[in-house]
Amino acid sequence: MAGFSYKKISNPLSLGQELSERRKKLGLELADVAHQINVSVKYLEAIEEGRYDQLPGEVYAKNFLRSYTKYIGCDYYDFLKRYQSEHTVYKKTKLRGVADFSKPVERISKMHLIVTPRLIRTFIVLLLVMSCFGYLGIKVKAIVTPPELVVATPEDNLKTDKNFIEVAGQIEAESTLEINGQQVLTDQDSRFNETIDLKPGVNIIEITAKKRHGQQTKVYRQVVLLGQEG
Repeated sequence: MAGFSYKKISNPLSLGQELSERRKKLGLELADVAHQINVSVKYLEAIEEGRYDQLPGEVYAKNFLRSYTKYIGCDYYDFLKRYQSEHTVYKKTKLRGVADFSKPVERISKMHLIVTPRLIRTFIVLLLVMSCFGYLGIKVKAIVTPPELVVATPEDNLKTDKNFIEVAGQIEAESTLEINGQQVLTDQDSRFNETIDLKPGVNIIEITAKKRHGQQTKVYRQVVLLGQEG
């Protein structure tokens, strides 16, 4: 059975935030702490805001943290472990711009998909169902769509002095053809070529392609036979 796990773990405060909270509970300003432990305010701000790249170096940062935690009564070694953990993540992600320890740390575990025989069977069944629907869709479209009909000759509004004309073209496979209501046979490629007698004056030629389910396509050609009227 497919299993998904989603676990959200929230750490209320980052290292810097907890230091800031404890300092404020003691009623201390950051400038006062900096003066008492002889560390620049900007470095203490960098620690509280998680901007570890603005500290002068690893050794200095640990000494600053030691003095700061000792002054406000915190366990240095506990905060040192947290600093090392956050600093490691910070170094790995700094170039991508995603590390920000001034905000609460929130970690979301990865979602795991477990492939089981049941999941594989379900996937195969869905694939077969989709294939069936696709096949039915193609068949329905073939039934309801009118057949293709291409009339190569004659062109419409043709004028000629000959008393016959060749009607040629191609229809869609498995369709039937009629010219002026008379069925005409096609070759194996569904092409046709039929000679039609003309009467003097205007002749309307109706070419019809039909599917066995009733859909049809009609094309009309007007041909004028010259010089033989009356």
